[in-house]
Amino acid sequence: MSKYDHLIGKEVAQGTWSWNQDKVMLYAVGVGVGTDDASRELHFATENLPGKPLQVIPTFPALMGVRGDWIEALGLATKDGMTVGLVHGEEGVTLHRPIPVEGSVRLSKVIKGVYDKGSGMLIQFETAITLEGSGEPLATVEMRLFALGFGGFGGPRNPPEDRPWELPARAPDHQVSYSVGRNQSLIYRLSGDHHPHGTQHARAQLDGFERPILYGLGSYGFTCRALLQALTDSEAAPFRHMHARFSKPVYPGDRLDIRIWETGDGGAIFQTLANGERIVLDRGVFRYDG
Repeated sequence: MSKYDHLIGKEVAQGTWSWNQDKVMLYAVGVGVGTDDASRELHFATENLPGKPLQVIPTFPALMGVRGDWIEALGLATKDGMTVGLVHGEEGVTLHRPIPVEGSVRLSKVIKGVYDKGSGMLIQFETAITLEGSGEPLATVEMRLFALGFGGFGGPRNPPEDRPWELPARAPDHQVSYSVGRNQSLIYRLSGDHHPHGTQHARAQLDGFERPILYGLGSYGFTCRALLQALTDSEAAPFRHMHARFSKPVYPGDRLDIRIWETGDGGAIFQTLANGERIVLDRGVFRYDG
């Protein structure tokens, strides 16, 4: 038994979220489209490319969210309305159909599990996203957050559905590298994440970082672009699922090296390294129609 058991399965946020073409294109630029080569991936960042309609980068549903009462329910510390010592642990996006370039969805977010990691608490959320009006499932988003200093409550350590993940002994089948712009956090935050650890030095250090970071979901979107480039010719339609663990921060000005191993079954595993030396996204799993 754990003091958080009563929260498992509880809906902690629900509501609607809407977007248009401009928000789709802003997200694309926020995850680096055009940083290294302004002539590539224009179908993610422009709506007027001849013969190539605008597409949505498939990790876009990770942006979709509504406010809820889970911070209070879990007893987490806040400062100026933002949580302190709360960092992104893992993220998974599963698509059930293509993402329209504009629309409105209904979201239902539940706490799926709360786990005692010793030095902190891991909170697992699942958000069901359905198209408003038709109720058609669009995506399922899993998010895991790590709350520093909130461990030791005696709960289970890991989600029971977690499976072993092993890095292949061979060299990657693909490697894609991208530059992270020095202003990347300033662009990415315009998609809705205004946490000050992406812009303020003192607050970044309070949350355990050396200096302001690129938001975790920003590096997640960079990595999705690399997977699409290597495996689907940068087409969004084949995407089905992507999951990864955030292990180290990414800083503006870093170079991201995404290493990809195909598994031969319409899937791949991956790691993302910063500057070829520190693993920033780990235990990556990708599925697509190949």
